[in-house]
Amino acid sequence: MQIRKLSNDDAYAVEAFLMSRAFSSMFLLSNMDKAGLEYTGEAFSGEYWAAYDKANEIQGVFAHFWNGNLMAQAPDPEARQALTTHFLANAERPLAGVLGDSEQARPILNTLNLPDHAFNTNRSEGLYQLELDKLHLPEGASSARFKLISAAEAQKSLLSSWLKDHELEALGAEPTQKHEEHIRTRVKQMQAGHSAWVLLDEGQPVSLSGFNATLPEIVQVGPVWTPPEHRSQGYARTIVALTLQAAKERGVQKSVLFTDNAAAVKAYEAIGYQQNGCFHLALLKEPWDLKNKMALA
Repeated sequence: MQIRKLSNDDAYAVEAFLMSRAFSSMFLLSNMDKAGLEYTGEAFSGEYWAAYDKANEIQGVFAHFWNGNLMAQAPDPEARQALTTHFLANAERPLAGVLGDSEQARPILNTLNLPDHAFNTNRSEGLYQLELDKLHLPEGASSARFKLISAAEAQKSLLSSWLKDHELEALGAEPTQKHEEHIRTRVKQMQAGHSAWVLLDEGQPVSLSGFNATLPEIVQVGPVWTPPEHRSQGYARTIVALTLQAAKERGVQKSVLFTDNAAAVKAYEAIGYQQNGCFHLALLKEPWDLKNKMALA
């Protein structure tokens, strides 16, 4: 296997490789669409590497993004190991996490050999997909009692509170000053974008949903958050279904999401999602300096 650092000149071949595995490559594809294949330090940009076989065909892709997360699509074991070894030797920035298809992420993490105590979360979740022509709208979802508003229309304090609670509960984040700064950045990005919504029930905000990766034909759902006082009332399935219905009307054909929450699985299956694989989330408490094997403050 030959490892090459990628540039924007490689975009066509990389996109073709990733699109053949789109449901577990959405972060890679969406970030590449937003920022290209060359690292600038700006949001969504990253350093990309590919493993090529003797026929000069791509067998795997790694990307180390602006936020420190390593994302992989390398189903071939030889390519994956070669990319992991190359990443360990050449990464110039700290590592914040590893995300990707579970069968690929686990051996990558084994090679990185980071201690268990370094992670906020290190788990596999079910990967669910849906053809939007098979979307089921929950009963009453089209009722006049419900209204979707964009994140830009929602109160900043509400989004901040909900996003913080979501990350503390779902991602194992810790309530530090650094995390508060992270949440402020996320809220700013969410309100500036066009991929997050709040569900109102008779004018009261009850649930949040968004798309964390988008392509013209596919959207990846996340985050989804319903505060505890509004749970068990069908709000999550309602907001996800309504946002997907709107996406379908814009020409989007498919959707994907990942979760390990039993109540969420029930809600998503009720609107048509079916599991097809697993996705791994390994997020570190602090960025990890791979060269010195020391967590950075």
